[in-house]
Amino acid sequence: METQHPPAPPLPGLSAGALGSVFQAIAGLRNRQAAIALLGCLFVGVLVAGLAGATGGFGALLGALVLFVAAATGVNTAGVLLMDQARGAPPRALVDALVYGLMCIPKLILLGLVLLAIEIAVFIVIAIVFLLCKIPFLGAVLYVVAFPAAVVVAGLTVFGLFLGMVLALPAIWEGLTVMRALAQTLAIARSRPVEAIVLLLAVGLLCLVVGFIVFGILGAGLLPAIGLSVSIIGGGSAGFAPMMGMMEGGGYAGGFGGGHMIAAAIGGGLLWAIAVTLVGQVYLLGLSIVYLRVTEGLDVAAAQAALQRGLDDAKRRTAEIGERARAAAQRVTATAEPRAGASDSSATTPADPLAPASDRASRMTPDSATPAPASPPIAAAAAAIPCPKCGASCNADDLFCGTCGQRLR
Repeated sequence: METQHPPAPPLPGLSAGALGSVFQAIAGLRNRQAAIALLGCLFVGVLVAGLAGATGGFGALLGALVLFVAAATGVNTAGVLLMDQARGAPPRALVDALVYGLMCIPKLILLGLVLLAIEIAVFIVIAIVFLLCKIPFLGAVLYVVAFPAAVVVAGLTVFGLFLGMVLALPAIWEGLTVMRALAQTLAIARSRPVEAIVLLLAVGLLCLVVGFIVFGILGAGLLPAIGLSVSIIGGGSAGFAPMMGMMEGGGYAGGFGGGHMIAAAIGGGLLWAIAVTLVGQVYLLGLSIVYLRVTEGLDVAAAQAALQRGLDDAKRRTAEIGERARAAAQRVTATAEPRAGASDSSATTPADPLAPASDRASRMTPDSATPAPASPPIAAAAAAIPCPKCGASCNADDLFCGTCGQRLR
């Protein structure tokens, strides 16, 4: 008699309806609030960036900053609204979603900096290994293994961090902290990497199809619009340039007046924002669906505890390195002080402990107290000789007599 085994439960990431649920991302096109938020933010950002860029270098920099903030706010707002739709939660007000999307920007910047720091740390380790490969003979042997290992590690690092950034976005929209989002991404990478990659590829193919349809419609309508604008507004063949500028979000004055050039810039920015919004809505809802699939029943507590232990260990090692550096600096300072004192007293001759006490005292006496050497004794007076004329006593070195003036020599 055969034993009946109960059917094994499907994996949360690759359940029977997992791939089918990804196609529900098409429903993101019907979310009007998300469309308004994303379209409005992108359009305002492109318009302000274009107008600010025409004023000069500083204006272009300011316009790029405004475009980044506006685009990030629009993407976060649409992501929050589409996450509510994917979870079946009641939609929040558009103003609240905009404020929440703006507040998500600092979290995303911090998340990006953490992932960038991890990537730099991995590349530093690879660089150290390559430095070891410069050792004669042994370096070449090590390089045989180090080079392919470095290729694999670098590829996994770049791809894994990109995947982690993508999967951490819905966690931020859900209201999780940066630490929790990182821990959840680490848990996905450990337990369900294949499921996450397959589902994300399915979302990408779906967005590719939607983009082909959207840009196909815009491309099909571009030629009739160009023909009608040339025949009605004028400008001959030069009218093609402004229309292409519209598609690129810019403007061109050839054949057009100043008003038409501004209208072309606004129209081009609006078309660009519409196309990106339609494709973006599908992708953001699909990303939210994939996130909910791969995090279903996921053990995040263990991953968060492991991540916290790693951070604590890194902090401890950093503190130890700082303590060692301070101790080394103190040792160098303590060694330098006696050397400085010895150099200051180098002018004084040290006393010899084996010399007599009187000799040591004379050696240790400062220069100012050293007595001046005694003057040499006065030479004895020369022998006296009498003057041959008057008989007076004269010195032997005298030429004349001091009394009578007689010449002596």
